[in-house]
Amino acid sequence: MAACVAHFLLPDEVQLGLLRSALARVDRVLVFVTRAYQAPSARHPFGWRERADMLAASLDATERARIDFEPVREHWSELRTLRAVQAIVARHGQAARVACLWSGPAPAPEDRPRGWAFEPAGDTDARSGPRLDALYAAHDPLAAWRGMEGELAPGAREPVRAWLDTPAFSRLREEWRLVDREKKVWSAVPYPVTLVTVDAVVRAGGQVLLVERGRPPGRGLWALPGGFLEGGDTVLQSALRELLEETGLPVAERRMREHLREVKVFDHPARSQRGRIVTHAHFFDLGEDPPPPVRGGDDAAAARWFPIAQLASLETKLHDDHFHVLDEFLRLTADP
Repeated sequence: MAACVAHFLLPDEVQLGLLRSALARVDRVLVFVTRAYQAPSARHPFGWRERADMLAASLDATERARIDFEPVREHWSELRTLRAVQAIVARHGQAARVACLWSGPAPAPEDRPRGWAFEPAGDTDARSGPRLDALYAAHDPLAAWRGMEGELAPGAREPVRAWLDTPAFSRLREEWRLVDREKKVWSAVPYPVTLVTVDAVVRAGGQVLLVERGRPPGRGLWALPGGFLEGGDTVLQSALRELLEETGLPVAERRMREHLREVKVFDHPARSQRGRIVTHAHFFDLGEDPPPPVRGGDDAAAARWFPIAQLASLETKLHDDHFHVLDEFLRLTADP
């Protein structure tokens, strides 16, 4: 058995070659499409099923019959991704030996399962970002698509062309332009820029407080209340200030401090499409009393309490890595 692990963000001939390389060695190939359940963004415009369908449509019938596609959610950890891949391989009937073609940073040697032969595949998504950038930046996206059409996987060419005519493309193009302007501003700084943000995970009566983003990037998606760290604030002060501004939560600051249970740092370099952003997530547990009334304010178009049991169904509607943040505090998934 062979396992191919990659994002396949914009399926191309290189990624197709990865699958065919695996097919040439073994009878059965599992293709793991990572970043599977993220909300669409300029950097990740297609869901896992769309990406899998593009790849499948690029293969002939004999090849397709020997491949199974499996989604893997983004854990922002090579080790957790590997454990998820292991669990899926086991469900398919674990082979004595597994050839694992891993795109991007691979798990550390000491974490690799016995009997698995890892073969670095390089970054098979290295060209996906620049190609998407070219489509968003172009005055005529169709002309830009024609320039790259021959490099895309055959099954991706028409779906990508059709996507250019959709409201989804227009929305993501707007977001990309906003982020691009921000990056150009920061490019004048003579050192790599790292920004610090804060987020609040507030639990009350079995529910969690979320806000609907009112501005791009991520306009219309649900998110944790939060924002950038103010220069004169501690991270806790900024978290409480953003929480009040965006939700109007009618709970005294002293009580919120008393109900602070944990603070975790989320710092994966790719966690935000806006750049290198490190966030400090504060978990407040207000107990089992009914949650107090809230209202959207500042950057938030709305604020709402969601039952914890409903959060898993919102995964594809949550901004950036906010589902992962919630999962870290609330254990929403059964993933390893």
